[in-house]
Amino acid sequence: MSDMSQELHQNTDYIPPLKVHSEQLEQIAKSLRPKEIRVSHKTIVLTAANPFQQLAGIDPARIAVLINVLDNSVVLCGNSSQASDVSNTTGTLAAPNGRILSASAGEYELPGNGNEVWFSTATYPTRIGTTIVREIS
Repeated sequence: MSDMSQELHQNTDYIPPLKVHSEQLEQIAKSLRPKEIRVSHKTIVLTAANPFQQLAGIDPARIAVLINVLDNSVVLCGNSSQASDVSNTTGTLAAPNGRILSASAGEYELPGNGNEVWFSTATYPTRIGTTIVREIS
C-alpha cells in the first residue's frame, strides 16, 4: 500500500469496493442477440417402393415450409399413419386422407408450421421440391 493509501485508510472509515455482476446477463444478451434465419432445401422422391415420406418432424423454430410439387399430385399429411393410408397411396387420390397438392398449382407455403410434415402419392415417381425456413434466436 502506498503512503497516501495508508493515510486515507487511517483518516476515514475505509469500505473496500464490492464486485458487482448481473446474474441475468445471459438473458439480457439473448434478448439483444439478433434472430437468425436459416434455410434448408431438399427434394423428396416418392416411388412405388416408398410411396410416403416424412419431410420434417416437430420443430417450434420452423416458421415456414415452401413446397413445389413437380410431377404428380401429392397428399400433405400430419403424421405417418395419415401418410400411409391406402387412400393416399393407391388408386387415383379420389378421396385422400389429408390435403391434396396439385403439381400444376405452383408453390405452396405452410406458414408457422411446427408440426410434422409428410407426403404421400399414388403415382410414381413423384418429386417434391421443398424449402424449410427456421428462425433461431
